[in-house]
Amino acid sequence: MGKKRLGILAAVIAVMALVVGAVSPALGSSSQGAASTASGQANEQQTIRVTAVFTEFDANIDVGAPGFSLGDEVVFSGNLLRNGEQVGRVGVVCTFVSTANADRVEAQCPTTSILPGGQITTQGTIVNRSLNFTLPITGGSGQFQGAGGQVVSRDVSTPTQPQVELTFHLEF
Repeated sequence: MGKKRLGILAAVIAVMALVVGAVSPALGSSSQGAASTASGQANEQQTIRVTAVFTEFDANIDVGAPGFSLGDEVVFSGNLLRNGEQVGRVGVVCTFVSTANADRVEAQCPTTSILPGGQITTQGTIVNRSLNFTLPITGGSGQFQGAGGQVVSRDVSTPTQPQVELTFHLEF
């Protein structure tokens, strides 16, 4: 696998990890109870950990100038697993926003995780060669309406399967 393709695959995996943030609290999250905010209002916090396993992706959508360039995209989707069982799906579309430095290609990646109780969205810039990152949760629907917080991704790929462990720190 070439360096370019490996970098694009890494960006796709990172984005997938972000999407995994949508795993429902009903699927086994831990609640950290109420916490006081700066305004004095109570905030509910939950932590959810899942594994994103990527099953479909196109790492070479050449949208801009011919060859790898600004505007090119990576699209992927996969399964969200908890204790080896599928609990949801994730979808990601990454658009490359910085390609001048081959060692630090950056992509803007909005993601959506579809779960039994609703959806969770994330968005941020992913550096293509790391599956270890922290990104913001931008919102949700259903039981995730009003969600914020962040997701922390950790690379747990095997030699044959790209995957990440996602820990979502949800705040409502």
